[in-house]
Amino acid sequence: MEFNEALRRTIGGHWRLLVLFVVLPMIVVTAVGLSGSSAYASKARVQASATLPTTDVQANAMLSRVRAVVTSGAVVNAALHKADITDRSAADVAHRTKVSRLGGSAVFTVKVTDRDPRTAEKLAGALSEQLVAFFNGSGNLLVTELMDRQSKLQDERVRVAGQLPDADSAAESGRLTAKLGALDQQLLDVQAAMRAAQADGLGDRTASLLSSAGDAVAVPLLTGVDLALAGAIGLLTGLLAVTLLEVFRPHVAGRYAFGRELAAPVLGRLPKALRDSADPPAVDAETIVALHRAVDKAGTGTVVLTGPGPDDRLTALAEALQDGMAALGSPARVPGVEVHNGRPADGNGAGGQIRTLTRERVRQAVGAPATLASPGPPSTVRVRALHQLDSVSDQARHALVAVEPELVPYAELRRVQNLVATTGWPAIGVLGDGARQSRTVGRWERG
Repeated sequence: MEFNEALRRTIGGHWRLLVLFVVLPMIVVTAVGLSGSSAYASKARVQASATLPTTDVQANAMLSRVRAVVTSGAVVNAALHKADITDRSAADVAHRTKVSRLGGSAVFTVKVTDRDPRTAEKLAGALSEQLVAFFNGSGNLLVTELMDRQSKLQDERVRVAGQLPDADSAAESGRLTAKLGALDQQLLDVQAAMRAAQADGLGDRTASLLSSAGDAVAVPLLTGVDLALAGAIGLLTGLLAVTLLEVFRPHVAGRYAFGRELAAPVLGRLPKALRDSADPPAVDAETIVALHRAVDKAGTGTVVLTGPGPDDRLTALAEALQDGMAALGSPARVPGVEVHNGRPADGNGAGGQIRTLTRERVRQAVGAPATLASPGPPSTVRVRALHQLDSVSDQARHALVAVEPELVPYAELRRVQNLVATTGWPAIGVLGDGARQSRTVGRWERG
């Protein structure tokens, strides 16, 4: 219940603001995208290693290494020099270079975007060639360092092993033996590191250029992903904004929540219409009957309508309700069915009799009371708007009916509660006002 009411207060009560927050970023992104200069992209395909990665971890590690190499300053500067391009900075080229992996293989696509199609093609070709040269040449520093380290350790082991037969004491022999053990462990560590590098495809020197840079194609200035991302960010911002609005200016989530806070039942709902419409408000038969029974239960003589709507609308609604109650007459005059324990009663007034009114009979009674109702006195209950009351001449017992739209500020609820507490009039019901909000300022905004 509380979650549904929170949704109604935030989304239902501020949907226009949410739409604005969603649409405005999309318009801004569209305007920025269409105002930018045209861009072109060229792609080249490179195989970083003939060894396929066996796990996702190895594949991601290989992708990270290729991306780091192709966007490094040394590789980009070498590519700019090779392509004979002097009007582009290395940082700008690195920013416009993207690397993607083809499935789970060791094949990568290098894409370069530039405002000039020929420049994009030259840069894509030069960068892919430099990437292959790095993996196959001296640029592979990791494997080179490991091999140098292994060679030095092997030479050291041969030297120590040659000294062992010439040891002149048991202590010296033990020291050389321990040193040999340490060297063997270091060799094992280096060999394990080399195997790991080869498993990642970083040390086998089998990189190759599968396809050179192709013809540059125009890049769309705006994509659906950009618009969707802008709309999602706008929606999150809008939800945060309306949540803050509800924190500082809370609303009541509909007529049922209003009635619950006021400890009064919901009598019905008026149909949708403009608040400033000249047509009299239409009231259905069920609302008339519910109001009539509430009045009869409270024993009141005057029903007072109050709400944030314009005074002329409340006046017209009061007249329509009074006419409907007058047409209905006394509740006992409407033809009903006397039942007792689920069977037609004998009409002798025995206890346990219930008088029921079907919906169709209520409509018939409101539409043609003269033909369906028994002769009897008309209803003497008066219905007035709050501004029509004369406290001097009107001495009848009063009861209050709140006419409220679906979402009203809590200030309106406090106003009605204060009115009940001040006048002592009981609140016998709430009428939901389906009229659309107009530019008329409501009472809660005026005071």
